Amino acid sequence: AQGPVLEQLQARFDPRHYRLDLSRAPLLQLACAADPGQQRWLGLLLFHHLALDHSSLEVLVEEISAVLQGTAGQLPAPAPYRNYVAQARLGHGEEQHQAFFREMLADIDEPTLAFGLQDVQRDGSGIRERQLRLDPALCRRLREQARHLGVSLASLLHLAWGRVLGQLAGRDDVVFGTVLLGRMQGGAGADRALG
Repeated sequence: AQGPVLEQLQARFDPRHYRLDLSRAPLLQLACAADPGQQRWLGLLLFHHLALDHSSLEVLVEEISAVLQGTAGQLPAPAPYRNYVAQARLGHGEEQHQAFFREMLADIDEPTLAFGLQDVQRDGSGIRERQLRLDPALCRRLREQARHLGVSLASLLHLAWGRVLGQLAGRDDVVFGTVLLGRMQGGAGADRALG
């Protein structure tokens, strides 16, 4: 009666208005709704990047699909995230990381702000998003170029974003943050570990 169920579900849990409480578990939720008109159930996965990264999300979607298709028994054994954490902790200590970034960022005295916009933490109602899917052929060429350069695709895309941000901010020196878990150095099974 209030419109398409999918639209209602998306509106109810729109990230511009709905937030997970990071101080309380769970940081992963599944909101479900029956869609009797289409004779189906809909699910909307809600999570914070502290709980899932892109690799984890791909594994989770693959596993959910396998369960729904009745092929869950063909999935590989799950890899415990604690194995990845243990491997990652074998590297440098926090002090070494802090010293590295202190040296690298020593001459940076202000944030890199696109269009000079500083106050972006309001309710988000004034923010407009635009998404554009890249052509699969372009995606293949980007992956090939990254392999040719001996870097990850993420590194290549971060470089591109840095160039765009530099233009939008009118700066030659650009600093921005990104979430990086370093799964490539995480040991066996790190690519399938949820976390």
